[in-house]
Amino acid sequence: MILLMMGILMSCVEEFQPELDEFDRILVVDGQLTTEEGPYTVRLSISSGLDIIAIEPVSGATVTIVEKNGPAENLLETEPGVYQTQAGGLQGVPGKNYKLQFSVNGKQYESDYELLKEPPVITEVEPRLEYKAFPDAPEEVPGIQFYVNSATSTYPEDYYLWTQEGTYKYEADYLVYFVFEGILKEFTNKDSLKVCYRTYKVGEIYTANTDNLSVSQVVDQPLHFLPATDKKLYLRYSMLTRQYSISQAAYDFWYSIEQQISSSSSLYSTQPYQIRGNVKNITDTEEPVLGYFLVAGVAENRIFVNRPQDVEIYIPECGLDFMSYPWIFYYPPSEWPIYVTVADNGRAISGPGCLDCREIGGQLEPPPFWEE
Repeated sequence: MILLMMGILMSCVEEFQPELDEFDRILVVDGQLTTEEGPYTVRLSISSGLDIIAIEPVSGATVTIVEKNGPAENLLETEPGVYQTQAGGLQGVPGKNYKLQFSVNGKQYESDYELLKEPPVITEVEPRLEYKAFPDAPEEVPGIQFYVNSATSTYPEDYYLWTQEGTYKYEADYLVYFVFEGILKEFTNKDSLKVCYRTYKVGEIYTANTDNLSVSQVVDQPLHFLPATDKKLYLRYSMLTRQYSISQAAYDFWYSIEQQISSSSSLYSTQPYQIRGNVKNITDTEEPVLGYFLVAGVAENRIFVNRPQDVEIYIPECGLDFMSYPWIFYYPPSEWPIYVTVADNGRAISGPGCLDCREIGGQLEPPPFWEE
């Protein structure tokens, strides 16, 4: 789910009455139906005031996805506030229109019907070495700028949303020679905790449209810039790009969010977002509802990028703590295991991830898609 993936639920800069800050509790919708195989998920929650980070799930709702002039499917609540279609149930079909309906505490809500588009394929995601300045690096630094190119759309005017997910291979700085778990033991496979793989969500979204273009095609659309000063590029990196072919209404929604993100410099800003989506209370249209039920065709592309060559990349090494090493024998079991390395000055410990790469969120096994 796009909204859940971003950790925040937002809406449109379009003016409306009444203002959101007049409401203490606001319903938030996060759901989608795509050309990908289901099951599809809808999440319902309540935000307290405009604190859209702290939300509570909405249980006991009756939730239905409806195909226009076709079947409908009632979703099952799989966990509090999370509703899913069944495996082998309703499947999104390009060219058909879908909407969301649900009832909560006697109130009826629905989205407008939206066309599920046939998505043009991504022909290329190109990584280019460029130099850029940004808030965290006021002086230009080298990095990889990702650009996306797509096939010509079958629609004269098309609208797009992109999200990205990165996976990188990285190393702990030091080998493990000993491990303390009540007693100090030699660590036989000294390099077994050195290499890890970590997947994360890129904290930006990107939108574009082909309005007023002679050819309805995306060419050299810039997406994420990853500075080479980031450890993610130190060994090998993979970028998964997801392209959503969406309606103009969905584009207006996500474009407003993209502009809000750009102005706040962070997708995860705690600043309230007063943006309405495409879901409304059908008997009380003045009730604000946040979030969006997205109907979209989806195309994916994955590429791999090696460490940039011919650029200076300085990644500081972890420090070694020789003074604290003797104190590990007093650490309680809750702190075990404690890993120890050996340097010219003797035995030492270090910070998180410096000896055990898993400590900063990675896993030892490469993901199934990984290629060397």
